[in-house]
Amino acid sequence: MPPMLKHRLIFGPILIALLLGVLWLDEWASAEQHTRAGLAMLVVLVLPGIFLAARELERLFRAKAVPADYRVLFTAGALGCVGVYAVAHGAAPMIVPSLAVVALMHAVVAKWLRKRVQDTTPAAASSILTFVYLGLMPGLLLAIRVEHTAWVLGAVLLTTKSCDIGAYFTGRAIGRRKLIPWLSPGKTWEGLFGGLLFASLVSLTTLTPAAGLHWAYALLAGFAIAGVGQVGDLLASMLKRDAAVKDSGSSVPGFGGFLDVFDSPLLSGVAAYWLLAVAA
Repeated sequence: MPPMLKHRLIFGPILIALLLGVLWLDEWASAEQHTRAGLAMLVVLVLPGIFLAARELERLFRAKAVPADYRVLFTAGALGCVGVYAVAHGAAPMIVPSLAVVALMHAVVAKWLRKRVQDTTPAAASSILTFVYLGLMPGLLLAIRVEHTAWVLGAVLLTTKSCDIGAYFTGRAIGRRKLIPWLSPGKTWEGLFGGLLFASLVSLTTLTPAAGLHWAYALLAGFAIAGVGQVGDLLASMLKRDAAVKDSGSSVPGFGGFLDVFDSPLLSGVAAYWLLAVAA
């Protein structure tokens, strides 16, 4: 058995158990009216995840000679995520662009306090990219939790990651034609379709009961959520290849970094939010 596969088989169930534990905690806390829906996830999982991802983005930016500071990046991501979470709970929508301005000015003021003007533009640009990538995108996952049960969000995440699992094993078994060899040489068209099919079946068995979707809509939603998730995976691959690194980090044995695990759900959450909204 390849060492990477061995590590994935060991740490994969651990990650799933951790996620299920946080989902249960959040569902219990909100049901008992101890906290608002999604607050436990925000504090226990999302904000620590943004912190880890900010450290990894800092590494990617610095590989491109962008002098990013993970503290500035974390602040930008946290502001974006908290902004979306607040809007989902009824706050004024204008809070999100206002927090984007705060994230931008924080990056500029950090330079000003060091009495440096060099690289102010790329530092500010990296802050806004992080505001969107590590802020707004995971924020929409939290918005799903606010408007639905924790188990609906769990079904969305499971559908997204099941595509990765299906694509991996299908690709190893029958993969022949490379999907995008210049970007992700390990992916194949056969693996992609196998992953999308598996994700559709997972969506059928999870989103149908959790969100009350019609079985046909659940199949199509699973296909779309997984497909967008694969685009999110390729987006992260572009960032990593541009920085000339294979993995975003090494915090999760067998998987790489935090971004290597959650790159696909970050983007699939956008599609899942609107697909669930249309079905409501």
